[in-house]
Amino acid sequence: MHKLQTMILAVFVVLAPFISTCFADTFTHRRTGEVLYGYATSRTEGSKAIVQTQEKGVVKLNLAEWNIVADRLGRNNKIIILTLEDQIMLQIETLAMEQAITRASDEGPLYIVLEIDTPGGRTDLAQRICAAIAEVSNCQVVAFIKGGKYGGAISAGAAVALACDKVYMADNTVIGAATMITVSNTGPKDLKETYGEAVGEKFSSIWRAYLASLAEQNGRPGLLARAMVDKDIEAIEVAEAEKRLFIEPVNKRPNQRIVHTWSEKGSLLTLTAAEAVKCEIADKIVDSRQELLRDLGAEGAEIVINDDIQKAGKELKRAKLRVGKLSKSLDLKIKQIGYAPPMPKALKILRNAKSDYKTLITLAKRYPDLYINIQFLEEQLNSVEAVYQEAKMQRKMRK
Repeated sequence: MHKLQTMILAVFVVLAPFISTCFADTFTHRRTGEVLYGYATSRTEGSKAIVQTQEKGVVKLNLAEWNIVADRLGRNNKIIILTLEDQIMLQIETLAMEQAITRASDEGPLYIVLEIDTPGGRTDLAQRICAAIAEVSNCQVVAFIKGGKYGGAISAGAAVALACDKVYMADNTVIGAATMITVSNTGPKDLKETYGEAVGEKFSSIWRAYLASLAEQNGRPGLLARAMVDKDIEAIEVAEAEKRLFIEPVNKRPNQRIVHTWSEKGSLLTLTAAEAVKCEIADKIVDSRQELLRDLGAEGAEIVINDDIQKAGKELKRAKLRVGKLSKSLDLKIKQIGYAPPMPKALKILRNAKSDYKTLITLAKRYPDLYINIQFLEEQLNSVEAVYQEAKMQRKMRK
């Protein structure tokens, strides 16, 4: 199990272009001038997008034929809130988040707001969430890094925030410290300690590039995102004419004036809310959800709380309880068989044991987060099946 936890925190990333946001509300046909008010969904049919319109209901449009303006005239006056308030460690919660983001975008809200307070977690799962956000081309996704137990968007949580179209932060929060680590029974370790210098650097390089890409897709300084991953990266801000640039000191030219040193060698970059806004990693500081909505111009919008992620976590807890009960039941059955009960009773116990093993295998396949050894369970089931068949044969022969 520990070996598995260690391996799953390593990630191979294929960098791909991100889909640009198309926050669509008013559709004007380029040739005929026809005007429709509505919103595009994530669903497509061939080359056409499925669009919900006020005039014609659901229609199929080739969006290339339409001029699209994001003016809210065709959207629903609501904000959908999703929350990421714990470690990013469970596949079931990640799947729920992916599905919730897509479904929310298809409801045509003004915005999807992702409220974040996380210490990070598995980078592979964080990437899945980032990909789900990037794939939303029909609605803006806004990150609100709020105060709470963890104090911000840390490690893999920073990646999720950077994937959003806008980033708001509460005054007492931070973002950054996004280095990759492995976790084993001896605690967290740097990648290079676990895999060696060459392999560890390869993983780290890929993750650095990924975070930089997330930042740059929304006009944020990629170098600062890289400095969140690698403590050896230095980052300064310089002024050149009327431009502000974020560069490594080695690349500074004589005509560039140093404005600020953002990251020094030897420490991972972690930014306070004020610092994040100052360097354009975040858009604005807000003290509450209400202030966030006011800044988005959505004070009067209906607030819809999506708790699918929390429900998924509760579902997993129920599955764990069921696994515990089944394991105790099997232990009891094995003991009963050891006492050599009468044949009819032994056959009944074996049948019930087979049923328990089959249920455990089903649960193990449905909930990977349980980390149950499916191969072991299948071997045990085969053994019980063999004993059961032999017992049936003996009973038949006695008759």
